[in-house]
Amino acid sequence: MASRRVALVTGAGRGIGSAVARRLAEDGLSLAVNDVDEENARQVVGELLDMGFEAVPVVGSVAVPESADHVIEMIRKKFGRLDVLVNNAGATRPAMAHRMTNDAWDFVIDVALTGTFNMCRSAFNLLKEAEEGGDWANKKVINMSSINGIYGTAANVNYSAAKAGVNGLTRALSREWAPHGINVNAVAPGYIAGTRMTSVQEEGSEFGLPIEVIQSVEAAIPIGRAGVPDDVAGVCSWLASADSDYVCGQIVEVHGGMEIIKVAD
Repeated sequence: MASRRVALVTGAGRGIGSAVARRLAEDGLSLAVNDVDEENARQVVGELLDMGFEAVPVVGSVAVPESADHVIEMIRKKFGRLDVLVNNAGATRPAMAHRMTNDAWDFVIDVALTGTFNMCRSAFNLLKEAEEGGDWANKKVINMSSINGIYGTAANVNYSAAKAGVNGLTRALSREWAPHGINVNAVAPGYIAGTRMTSVQEEGSEFGLPIEVIQSVEAAIPIGRAGVPDDVAGVCSWLASADSDYVCGQIVEVHGGMEIIKVAD
């Protein structure tokens, strides 16, 4: 059984998720690195191991309830405990509402909203378990939301709706789980460079943004620069620590002062 705190980060094979995993490892936690892509998960784990941290891959789709259960069972067998759950896995399928397909709507809702619920439900018992005489304080759930879920963004109604749902889920769970010693909060990033969603879109790819959109968005950020994954990871580090023990049910916005991202039709 692990003697130090253990964190699970979903969707940690790249971008914000990998940055959060690295930061929590630097904070002294053992890491379970989840991604639906086994190669990406193992690559991040390899990097953490090379840095001297303890980490294991736990591959699976958060959108599938049985897969979420399996991920938690692997953590139970490996570490015997779970102290921090970061629900970072998400997906986008951008389109204006009148052009959006049922598949695009369902896919984003299934991963970003239902997947977050699946992982929370699966992890609850392991999070709340206590070992007599052990250090089981500071149990935290950190859900990855977005400013899209607060302010809405054109051409992303599925993603905006999913993240709004994550905010509601976060606030409801914070009331249910606080009596069990589990703090539930969310982080709502704005435009974060260096992720698959914000990279320059290549021809034929469903990911990324046109360069002119990236330039216009970055020029509109009041703080004067685009966010980077480490900006989000730093907030997650604080929410996972004892310093945030009295913070519960909050949606922490991380956007450099830019609340609305405008996307041209």
